Amino acid sequence: MPNRIWLCGDTHMHSSISDGKYTPDELISKCKTKGLDWIIITDHNKNAVGEKSYYSENLLVIPGAEYTGRNGHMNIYGSGLPEFDGTRPEKYEQYLSMSALAHSNGCTVSINHPFCSRFGWRMPLEDFPADCVEIWNMFMHQSNMTCISWWERQILGGRRIAAVGGSDYHRDYGTSNMLASPTTFVFAESNSEKDILSALRRGNSFITNSPDASRLVLSYKDCVQGDEVKFVPGMKVHLRAERLRKNMTLRVFNNEKIIYEHRIGGESELNEDISITEKGFVRAQITYRLRGFRKAFFNIKMALWRPKEKNIPYDTAVWCITNPMWVV
Repeated sequence: MPNRIWLCGDTHMHSSISDGKYTPDELISKCKTKGLDWIIITDHNKNAVGEKSYYSENLLVIPGAEYTGRNGHMNIYGSGLPEFDGTRPEKYEQYLSMSALAHSNGCTVSINHPFCSRFGWRMPLEDFPADCVEIWNMFMHQSNMTCISWWERQILGGRRIAAVGGSDYHRDYGTSNMLASPTTFVFAESNSEKDILSALRRGNSFITNSPDASRLVLSYKDCVQGDEVKFVPGMKVHLRAERLRKNMTLRVFNNEKIIYEHRIGGESELNEDISITEKGFVRAQITYRLRGFRKAFFNIKMALWRPKEKNIPYDTAVWCITNPMWVV
């Protein structure tokens, strides 16, 4: 397998071309300060980037658009973006047609924040022809956890739909800058549109709270999460965890079973070889409990951004999560 590298980016953001505050150039400048390697600008029913990807210094800027209607939002990534006529889709058939057109043009399709109380997916979800699903939209909150649970059921059932995260960034709020929160890291052959989107579709990735937050990599020989490996009795998958934070919990799953659990103490890194006993998949995640100041601050944010969700019980949040490594 060719050499691959980890590259970080944000799959979902808006410029002043639609309803964001900043021009595309201003947005790109802000992304550079975050240390991102690649971004996808996804304005509502508009293409802010142009026909092809380009580099602004070392930052790869990929064309994208958020196909937006009252019944659901869907991101389209890639240089083959369909042209948009300015109308908002109303019917499921329009989303199906747009997904088919995007795929025929070589684009990647992702269902956005399907369980969001304001802008959720109000159409058939399980069989929709998408490559990815945005399980983590802006800061971690209740509807993201609902989406993660839905995605878990999908992959347990054998559906290979890759998880992505996107900040859905529009503007700063006071001192709060949620750009690249979350961040999606992909394991790609190069920082090119072709390789970034291929890694997103395969699930060679993990999603974490920010560019500087914890990192999780599952490996077996030269394969990582998103790759397919052959089951061998007695096989072990290597877990490398970096930039760990105290009092969070790290778990590894073999299908629905927890096969490794560790309460993080003072260590910043961890390496473990973990036995896999079943075919299916293996994945990892880090969670934390909402307590004290963190809980109070979260409640304030929810009252502002998602008031319909603010009273939903919520005390455990995902901090970092991998896509599955498929074991066949």
